[in-house]
Amino acid sequence: MDSSKNQDRFQIELGVLLEPIEEAAKLYKVAVSQIGHHFGADGGAVILRNPVSGALQTLGWGNGGGWDEGTVSAFLDLQRPALQPNEIMAPIVIDGRAAGVVALRRRKGPFEPGAGRRLTRLCRKVAHEAALREERRVNRVIDQIKDKTVRELRPKDLFYQVLHGLRTLTRYDHSSALLIAEEDAARLVLHAEQIAWDKRKSDRIGRKIKVPQELRAHLRRSASIRWVSFAKAKKGGRGPAASGREDAPNETEAVARLLKWGGRGDEPSEGAILWAPLHHEGDLLGVLKIAARRPGALGAAEAGWVERVVRHVASVIHNARRALSMEERIIEAEKKHAMADLARAISHDVKNAIGAILPLAQQAREELQTGSAKPDVLIQDLAQIEQSAQVCQRIFDGMLQLARSETRPSGSAALPKVLDSTIAIIGTRMKRSGVALEMKVPDDLPEVPAGRGSLEQLFLNLLTNAIDSMPAGGRLKVAARVAGNRLEVRIADTGPGIPADQLKRIHEPFYTTKTEGFGLGLAICRSILWEIDGEMTIDSQPGRGTTVTVLLPLAPAQALARPAERGAPAAGGAPPAGGATSAGGAEPSRGAGE
Repeated sequence: MDSSKNQDRFQIELGVLLEPIEEAAKLYKVAVSQIGHHFGADGGAVILRNPVSGALQTLGWGNGGGWDEGTVSAFLDLQRPALQPNEIMAPIVIDGRAAGVVALRRRKGPFEPGAGRRLTRLCRKVAHEAALREERRVNRVIDQIKDKTVRELRPKDLFYQVLHGLRTLTRYDHSSALLIAEEDAARLVLHAEQIAWDKRKSDRIGRKIKVPQELRAHLRRSASIRWVSFAKAKKGGRGPAASGREDAPNETEAVARLLKWGGRGDEPSEGAILWAPLHHEGDLLGVLKIAARRPGALGAAEAGWVERVVRHVASVIHNARRALSMEERIIEAEKKHAMADLARAISHDVKNAIGAILPLAQQAREELQTGSAKPDVLIQDLAQIEQSAQVCQRIFDGMLQLARSETRPSGSAALPKVLDSTIAIIGTRMKRSGVALEMKVPDDLPEVPAGRGSLEQLFLNLLTNAIDSMPAGGRLKVAARVAGNRLEVRIADTGPGIPADQLKRIHEPFYTTKTEGFGLGLAICRSILWEIDGEMTIDSQPGRGTTVTVLLPLAPAQALARPAERGAPAAGGAPPAGGATSAGGAEPSRGAGE
């Protein structure tokens, strides 16, 4: 039997040997090998328990297999079951929980009396070294969360950065969610959810949870992280919920149950929920939820880690929402400014059209009254009156469609109709500016999962920019096609192009080369595309024009087969029947029956 002096010396030597090892698995393997040799064992193992799922992992040494699972589980639960004389075991306890068990076995003869106590002492050293690695891991993850969330992110991006970081931090295996409080905690609205048990997006985003009156005050005044474990349902009834805090009030469990929406269909139920109130300067911003599948998987250790980032998370969420509110107000002002410009341009077009109608109508009336009217001249005058009236009708129809679609709930929209209604508004302006339009947009393109008004606003901004770049006339090309799982739209002009120094800055808010405007036209476009997971790139060279490429997602259950094109560029005159190609600034027309 080793003397106490030899035991102390071996423990020091073990610590020196483990100190440079950073990887946890390697640390445990080296530890069990050294400890096994020290005790004269023939085999051994470190049996680790995943703190979240509870799954066991065996890191064997020598003849280190065949351990009784019930006995190992008992040691992991900090119990002391009876062992065979040729076996000894001791738990590795970190943060009050057994992270694993060191087990040793001899083929010949039992271990000396007191070997179990000495192994327990050595396991404390191993636990200490493992805890240092875990603390360093936690520090790295927390630094990463803080670093990523202080960047200029929109709230949606920010929320998912937070949830992704928390998954790395706590290793939860069910889900996490971020809910924003509204109306003084009267309800919680789900803004982001990350599902860990399956690779799919949440279909609950936007869900509103009504908070009972008796829980609202508890949510507002709660300052600490809470956790609750739900016992597995017993046969014939539902198992009681066990709180992770002995002093936790009933309200803690009630809030956890309010956030417990799993267990339906193929979705596993939450076995443990950790929730954290998000406060900023005394006001409740929302609630952070972390869920694991196994009861008891979340506890004091995870709460301590989350507590180190929750104030930072609340602060950056507050700042992001405030910045977004300011951006929305500025963008609204830019939209009003853009609509005012559009109204002035349209009023000019309508005035010109009416100006052509009135003298022709007056002249026709006089000729009919005096009997000097000539049928062939009258027919020409009426045709011109009809053409001018159609111009007014197209403009007003486009404006009415835009106004209606702004109030229409988001769904899916057909791109050809979106482009047609947009061009109906600016078609006369293109013609007046000498801009010829070429369109290659197939009729049977898959729909886009976005509100029609948002898409019309997007393309109205982009097409207006293109027209503005060609004050002396030019050619505007609009083409659309299916590209993989996206819809690609290209808008190309023959304007002067954008110098490299300006091209680098055009995505900056408030940057503009125009004499009027806030410089937020492209910011509005990016905002619309961000909401629907779209993308936009701009390619431009001085003297060679500018091409804007927009990538749009496809609506679910849409065919991805490459559709036939709607038509080819026309040299002039009216487009082919059923096509959407026009030249010389003429508006695209549709075939009969549309």
